[in-house]
Amino acid sequence: MIYADYILEVKDLSLDFKSEGDKILNNISFNIRKGEILGLIGNSGCGKSMTALSILGLLPKDARILSGQVVFDKNDLLEKTDRQMREVRGKDIGMIFQEPYTALDPLKTVYKNLEEVLTEHEDLTREVRREMIGKMLERVGFENTGDIMKRYPHELSGGQRQRVLIAGACLLKPKLMIADEPTSSLDTVTSMSILELIKSLCAELRMSVLFISHDLSIVGNFCDRVLVMKKGNIVDSGNAFDLLYNPQNPYTAELLSNSRLDPKQLDLEFNKPSFSSECALKVTDLCAGYTSGNGFRKERKEIIHNLSFKILKGEVVGLIGSSGCGKTTLTRAICGLIRPYSGTVTDTKGKLGVVFQDPIMCLNPAHTVMWHLAEPLRANKIKMSKDELKKAAVDALVSVGLDENILGRHPSQLSGGQRQRVAIAMCLMLNPSLIIADEPLSALDTSSGARILKLLSQINKERGTSILLISHNLRVVRAATTYVLVMDNGNIVEDGPTKNVLSHPKTEVTKKLLLAETTLHMNPDRQQFMTE
Repeated sequence: MIYADYILEVKDLSLDFKSEGDKILNNISFNIRKGEILGLIGNSGCGKSMTALSILGLLPKDARILSGQVVFDKNDLLEKTDRQMREVRGKDIGMIFQEPYTALDPLKTVYKNLEEVLTEHEDLTREVRREMIGKMLERVGFENTGDIMKRYPHELSGGQRQRVLIAGACLLKPKLMIADEPTSSLDTVTSMSILELIKSLCAELRMSVLFISHDLSIVGNFCDRVLVMKKGNIVDSGNAFDLLYNPQNPYTAELLSNSRLDPKQLDLEFNKPSFSSECALKVTDLCAGYTSGNGFRKERKEIIHNLSFKILKGEVVGLIGSSGCGKTTLTRAICGLIRPYSGTVTDTKGKLGVVFQDPIMCLNPAHTVMWHLAEPLRANKIKMSKDELKKAAVDALVSVGLDENILGRHPSQLSGGQRQRVAIAMCLMLNPSLIIADEPLSALDTSSGARILKLLSQINKERGTSILLISHNLRVVRAATTYVLVMDNGNIVEDGPTKNVLSHPKTEVTKKLLLAETTLHMNPDRQQFMTE
């Protein structure tokens, strides 16, 4: 149910970066009514995340508000001090960040991270706090909440960290929830449960939601109204159904056309050359996990159990499974970032490139993009002249769809999608023989994701580079891989040619993933949008 009175009004908001002068937001205005779910869409870098950070007063130091008002519950947030904004954040306005790793304190357990939300705003006993946190963790999909509360962020998968962040944002039942790509790192099954959770909280609490997403099919099913952004401007707005299924604005129509791109229509070259019988990677009886606790109370937690598989030279293998099944732990074990308990990992071809799910994990906030692109060369003692290095860096940026004018920027000055593309460019600087791509498209809009997929396709074809593609997007896995592995609870429960596994699944795990994908992206019935 939507109410006529507004919970948030943004009026003529403009901002830029001091170091550049170009406007990031250009006199944008919009409002959100009580109980309304407002969608905000646009290509990566258009200003969606900066809009959210402006509302919360969390802009980078180099950013400055040039003009405008942000009126929340009849108070202009831009006039509040930092101390006053701390009272608003978490209690009255909740935020689900696109990159959960940066929003969670790595030195604190899950329980301590979430407890801080409560102790900052409420005077509650430890027992009450623990009960509230446990119940909210259950609501966002965790089963063994006692074990999850003891873990540190690095002991969780990307999807698990996202669910922890959502739990923290919902703990105090805020009046407004800002959700910046809340499901981009989640599998389809978990995404369904998270969207249902947010929608139920919206109905129960008259909570409003600003829902930022690249996935237009989700926006169409989930939101009441939609705003369309382009280069810092709001270029279109309207009822979700009318705007997304009968667009009048040319740019909106272009976004929709791009969002419906079928990877099969991109002329991908994956696996068109016949790959050899030579192994690029061989994993045998691998067991890995992490050790928690300290002193005499250390406890070994095994996440993956006796995994065995191989990737041939020039082959592209897909790896799918629900959030928390062990995909990221497997990636870390293969890369040598954690020591396996047993088993072997044989990289027979030498250079290994990795594209992580959370790009902020491999980007140093103190350094520029140019420094990051040079880092793989420094680490491998590859010397280049200054001109050669800049040319290699520019070529890498252009190959992932970025301009050389971002070479001097820091990670905080980039959108989530731009950071992911910088991470991919870093990977390409060494010309690896095997690339492990852990959700490389999750932070990108569809058109940018299509370019990255096309790029990986060209690398696979021209260089014979093998790829392990970890993805929640089953359409991408269908189009880009010839062989697929399905993981659940640390085990490979099904594997085989992609076409066979995803067309005729044998396990309940695979069937559940396929059903959730169909449900999540199905066309909505017009009646569900008749909210007034």
